Amino acid sequence: MRKYDLILFDLDGTLIDTSQGIFHSVRYAEKKMGLPPADAEALRLFLGPPPTAMYKKIYGLDDAAAQKATSYHREYGKAKAVYEAVPYAGIELLLKGLREKGYRLAVATLKRQDIAEEILELCGLERYFHEIAGMDEGETYTKARIIERIIGQLGEKTSSIIVGDTVYDEAGAKEAGIAFLGVSYGFGFREGEGLCACPLDIWKYIE
Repeated sequence: MRKYDLILFDLDGTLIDTSQGIFHSVRYAEKKMGLPPADAEALRLFLGPPPTAMYKKIYGLDDAAAQKATSYHREYGKAKAVYEAVPYAGIELLLKGLREKGYRLAVATLKRQDIAEEILELCGLERYFHEIAGMDEGETYTKARIIERIIGQLGEKTSSIIVGDTVYDEAGAKEAGIAFLGVSYGFGFREGEGLCACPLDIWKYIE
């Protein structure tokens, strides 16, 4: 009897390398808002969490200004960043194999849902998922809430696991009450911190 029936995946840094598009989105928002350019270390902080929170933290913006910056961020993301995303090597093979084995698959991401759906479609991965759940327009959802939305539709907590590359994914899993599997090839965990060094390593922990 297998351990899990439903496997959730984070998007950025887990299924797809979206780093270049995210960096370019930040630079675009900086120019539109007249903000000083963030250094490389600060720029990497945008890989994972909701951008509104990062615009507040890094630039000291208030709620309204951070929302405005996020709207520019999303504007670039919708127009250009979706075309800059690249699936990690081995991801499609993994997803195809899991579907053939009868697993239910879903995406739980803090990226806005329409953008997530478009990226997955452009990368040819959308067809592997039973559900894609992302951030709402008002940027109010947490990772845990997105996970719980999927669980409510597709599975049970005890037979569900989320695969992710950051502490935000790990914390969301804990809050939602499901298992977590970390990967070290993405944005958040360094080599040795995540259990899986490449997408195909995920097999041995799921089976």
